[in-house]
Amino acid sequence: MANYEDWRLMGQEKYLKGVALAYRPWKRPKPDWDHDHCEFCGAKFMEEPYPDTLQEGYCTLDEYYWICPECFRDFREMFGWTVVEEDAK
Repeated sequence: MANYEDWRLMGQEKYLKGVALAYRPWKRPKPDWDHDHCEFCGAKFMEEPYPDTLQEGYCTLDEYYWICPECFRDFREMFGWTVVEEDAK
């Protein structure tokens, strides 16, 4: 678990405190949008499995904010996140 002086904390509590998250594969929201970053550590999410990229992780239900599995584990308790279990589509 992270502490309040963790370098990855940069005010995310303003928009991520207590939100519901889902574990999903990252998909392009628009044709010209090829990646997103973890809101905490900056890890890169992409569809293509390039080196040092993630293809899935935790996101807000609107898929606007993404969180890598490591940061999710580190900050879940501090931020009070709940995970929405989704049926396989």
